Amino acid sequence: MIQISDNAKEQQLIPIFRLGFRPFFLAGTIFSVLSMLAWIFILTGKITLPSQIPPIIWHAHEMLFGFAGAIILGFLLTAVQNWTGFPGLKGKRLASLFALWLSARIALFAFPVDLFWLTFILEVSWMPLAAMVLGQAVMSAKQWRNLFFVPLLFAMSLLNIVSLLALQSGEYFIAQQAIWSMFFLVLFIIAVMGGRVIPFFTAKGTATEKATVILGLEYLCLAPLLFLAILVWFPSLGAFAVPLALIAGIANLVRLLRWKPQLTLPVPLLWSLHLSYFLLSIGLVFYALGLLVPSVSSVSMIHLSAIGGIGGVILAMISRVSLGHTGRTLNPSKWMNIAFIATALSALTRVVLPYLMPDVPLMGYAISALLWCSAFMLFIIFYAKMLLSARIDKRPG
Repeated sequence: MIQISDNAKEQQLIPIFRLGFRPFFLAGTIFSVLSMLAWIFILTGKITLPSQIPPIIWHAHEMLFGFAGAIILGFLLTAVQNWTGFPGLKGKRLASLFALWLSARIALFAFPVDLFWLTFILEVSWMPLAAMVLGQAVMSAKQWRNLFFVPLLFAMSLLNIVSLLALQSGEYFIAQQAIWSMFFLVLFIIAVMGGRVIPFFTAKGTATEKATVILGLEYLCLAPLLFLAILVWFPSLGAFAVPLALIAGIANLVRLLRWKPQLTLPVPLLWSLHLSYFLLSIGLVFYALGLLVPSVSSVSMIHLSAIGGIGGVILAMISRVSLGHTGRTLNPSKWMNIAFIATALSALTRVVLPYLMPDVPLMGYAISALLWCSAFMLFIIFYAKMLLSARIDKRPG
């Protein structure tokens, strides 16, 4: 277990490297804003930036592997301390891991094409290293329930390797398959963690009884997302994507209703999670609709899950985790209400406006991007100082 005597050494560490959530949450959100701005300027022809991979694929790759990957690592490297009772990764080891992630983000733009091999080494190293750290702690504590995150991280690393090598050799379809597979794995991770924490947080925050787990419903919520991640590699079986997405979307909506979202309206850190999980679920239903109806873009529809679901859950979770793990009460600034709403509006704008304004679809993309940037800028403004400072209760972490 974590000992009080650790605190003396803890105070000698730079606060940003005292626990995994600090550097990865802060840098991940900053990166999401910068990359989203760069993407919309590239898309509208305002700027051109050198890159080792095509811009349109860079956007999807970096929002999943770069941004979502960083947040997932920050969360897991923090949560493993609570799971196992052992101190989390910190100090020079955490700084080194973070430096690899950051260097990989920069290398994709800063390095010339003939140094792709160096970019590749940087990009495919940080997640496996984090998986090994996580696996060592989980196995030492015999927390077998959480061991599955380790092969998941390795699977995500493999998809990253495949996407980069495919892009380097001009196999863009294979690269897109790897990115789609990563997308569904990220949805799977959020659905797993959401199922663990959202009903718990809701019960605690509303002083009600926690919703009981229905095992069959859990399988219907989670298994189709894994199958979808695998299915993208078998185009001949693409017809199965429709029922799988429908099952996952409807099952997760049922799951959400059982968590009593109507009770969460007075608590921003709760209703934001419920709203985001709703968008994640409904996005899967509309994705299936897009696969069935030629006039509806499945890629456009899935942005409900990507922006409102993944982005929204991330923003709500990092807002809560950052408060709790810096020793503060779970009362975010009222400005964060605007941030949570802006993320949802970003998703709705990205999906709806291109249909309402078909002659200027880029307008919808730009408004959506600005709403996203506004939401995460509010997080940066109100959370950067606490992530860069020691806990206010002087405890480790």
